[in-house]
Amino acid sequence: MKIKITGRHINVSDNLREYAEKKVSKLEKYFQQLIDTHLIMYVEKLDHAAELVINGDAVQFHAREKAADFYSAIDLLIDKMESQIVRYKEKIQSRKGQGAEKSISFDITSLQGKEAALSQVSTKPIDNIEAFLQMKIDKKDYILFKKGVSEVESSLDYSNKNYALIFKADDKFKLVEIPFDKIKDNEFNCDTFLEYELNVLDESSSNPKIEFNKTSSCNIEKFTLDEAMDTIEGDSSEFMPFFNSDTGYFNILCKKGAEFEVIVPAF
Repeated sequence: MKIKITGRHINVSDNLREYAEKKVSKLEKYFQQLIDTHLIMYVEKLDHAAELVINGDAVQFHAREKAADFYSAIDLLIDKMESQIVRYKEKIQSRKGQGAEKSISFDITSLQGKEAALSQVSTKPIDNIEAFLQMKIDKKDYILFKKGVSEVESSLDYSNKNYALIFKADDKFKLVEIPFDKIKDNEFNCDTFLEYELNVLDESSSNPKIEFNKTSSCNIEKFTLDEAMDTIEGDSSEFMPFFNSDTGYFNILCKKGAEFEVIVPAF
C-alpha cells in the first residue's frame, strides 16, 4: 500500500510520520485492491487537523478530524474512517444477500466538500443488446453494466469481468468497454478503453438489430471528482462519463437538480 503523508505549511517529524503510517496501514485489511492513501496534516486556527483520502476497490473514502494535537487528530481520523469503511462494506454484503442484481449506494464527500451519493452497479452480467433495451425502458441516455458476452459469442460468459457503458452523445449512441485485466495490473487509463459507435437499425423489443462499429480512439476525459462536478455544473448536461484521476477508475457523474450521484463498476 502506498501511503503519502503531506504537511501543509508544517514540517512532519519522523516520529509523527512513523505514527501516522502505522495507524493508516491498519486500514489496508478492508480492501482487495487498495491503490493509495494520502494523509494531509495542517493547523487551522487553534486546531491540529488531519485529512485522509483512500482510493481502493473502485471507491474513494474521505474524512477530516481536528484535535488539540496531531496524534489525537490522527486517532480520531482513523476511527472515523474505519467506521465509514465498515458501514460501506456491511451495506455491500447486505445487498449481495438480497440478490446480485441490486445496486449498492453510499454517501461520499469530494475533496472540496461537495456531497454525492455513490452507487455501484449490478454484478449480474447482461449482453449489449439487453443493456441498450434496458436503458430505453428506463428512459435514460446511459447505462453502466457488467458485460456477460464477448463480441463473437451468443451466450453469457460469467467469467468476463469487463464493464461497459452505453451512452448518448451528440445524438449518437456509443459503447465504451472497460477492460478488467488492465485494472488488476494497475494499468487502468483512458487509452485502454474500447469505444464503439452504435448503428441502431431496429429498436424492436422482440428482435432488435444494432451494429457495433469500433472506433479508432476513445473520447472519455480524465478528471478529479471535483473537476467533473465543476464541469457538469457549467453546462446543461445531466450526466458525464469520465476517468477519475483520484481513484484510477471509471465513473459516471449524474446531476439531479442540486444533487450529485457517482456511479462506478462493482469490482
